[in-house]
Amino acid sequence: MVKSLLVSISAALIAAAVSAASATHWEFVDNTIPRTVEFQPGCERELRGIYEDLSIYAAPESCQLHASALPAEHMYSQLIVLERQKLESDSEADVREWRETVEDAVTGFAVSSMENDSGIDTPFKIFRGRRKFCRFTIIDLPENQPLYRVLIGSNCAAEDTPNLIDMLPANTEILPVRTAGAVTPLNALPADHPIVVKSKTLKHRQSLQSIVDQVDVKTLEKDVTWLSGEAPGSPFTTRSSTSKQSVEVAEWLKSQFLSYGCDTVELMTYRSMFGPNVICTFKGTERPSEHVIIGAHHDDRGSFLNPRAPGADDDGSGSSMLLQVARIIKNNNLSFGRTFIIAAFSGEEQGLFGSAALAKKLKSEDTTITMMIQGDMLAYRKPGEPIQTAFPARYHTPELSSLLRNVTELYVPETVVGVTGACCSDHQSFWEAGFPATAFFERNGPIADPKYHNSGDLVYREGYDFEQLRASTKAMMASVFEVADVKF
Repeated sequence: MVKSLLVSISAALIAAAVSAASATHWEFVDNTIPRTVEFQPGCERELRGIYEDLSIYAAPESCQLHASALPAEHMYSQLIVLERQKLESDSEADVREWRETVEDAVTGFAVSSMENDSGIDTPFKIFRGRRKFCRFTIIDLPENQPLYRVLIGSNCAAEDTPNLIDMLPANTEILPVRTAGAVTPLNALPADHPIVVKSKTLKHRQSLQSIVDQVDVKTLEKDVTWLSGEAPGSPFTTRSSTSKQSVEVAEWLKSQFLSYGCDTVELMTYRSMFGPNVICTFKGTERPSEHVIIGAHHDDRGSFLNPRAPGADDDGSGSSMLLQVARIIKNNNLSFGRTFIIAAFSGEEQGLFGSAALAKKLKSEDTTITMMIQGDMLAYRKPGEPIQTAFPARYHTPELSSLLRNVTELYVPETVVGVTGACCSDHQSFWEAGFPATAFFERNGPIADPKYHNSGDLVYREGYDFEQLRASTKAMMASVFEVADVKF
């Protein structure tokens, strides 16, 4: 699950606001507090981006409200928020230790960059990009911001730093600070939106229930163990986005989707260093211009400096869910009123790169997206807990999450449905682009999987539960089939 979101902000935009003659300061305005920000005469602030409820401005020294002073030569190509993923076992000491580790990693990287500039070899040589080293600077957030967030600026574009995540603790999310115009989430869906209409007309259909009940544990196990490398003959030891095997995984997924009768299957290349997205499309028969998307990410992450990355839960579980949906479509000769897209993304762990590329493309083409849902970490069940499904507490469309909660309770009544603070995944790319989006997660509350972002994220271990995965798959399948207007 994202344990990473890394998005480039235009270097030209950043540089434009930085004067060589004076220091530049960052200012943070809490958007949740109704107030008017008074600008002094002659003070020109530039909105650099938005992170959650904060607007981030750059301003000359004379206009400073609060935040750190930065030298004028610090002109950043990107701003990045490092956020600690909330875990069930968290304590205040854990959070403080995480922050110290992150600050040491970022500072150590900058020092190593300068040492390398002097010709001294260091372990950070992998970060060389376009004949320069990427340097990171910590920017202090306001005092009211929690310890589990760190804002950094980088002098390199996102494509030059794909392995930033390798420097950081495993439970670190890399979150983008996007420029203001790039973040256009819907505040509310209109009354005539298909999601709102479906919420008012939803009722249980036995014909759909009989389809959903076909989700099969044996094929889920077959697919996820092949992806994790645990099945005999599987060639995969990692699915890391920047590895050769990421391309091989994408090719394998493409072959599977083709065998399941997708109208088209595209390998979407969006960055030379990354494996491609895999996009399977079933053309709508009645409203083909309206699109429903179900997604998961096929890339993964292992332990620090360990080349083995099985990613059975994160997110082999979601990838196997996608294959199960396609298989059942073929087995039942199903069609859809709306165009239905199954998307397996790469680059999720490095910063939602793959989903951001697709969302940007669809937005630029003025595509109508009725909904997008993501399945990320669907298979872990803490011993003693019931089967669960959780929707995100942030970065989601509330009306959509509400509808899909009702769908889940109708078609998978054995599931306890709730909310999770776990963050983030590929649905966020679509939500930020103004499309209705939400995600399915395996547990209410924080992450409980002890092998999260770990080379021990295997299928055959305590807590990996195929009944949990089956229930998650059923819930997601029922959701997309309802909204895509499945035809039996």
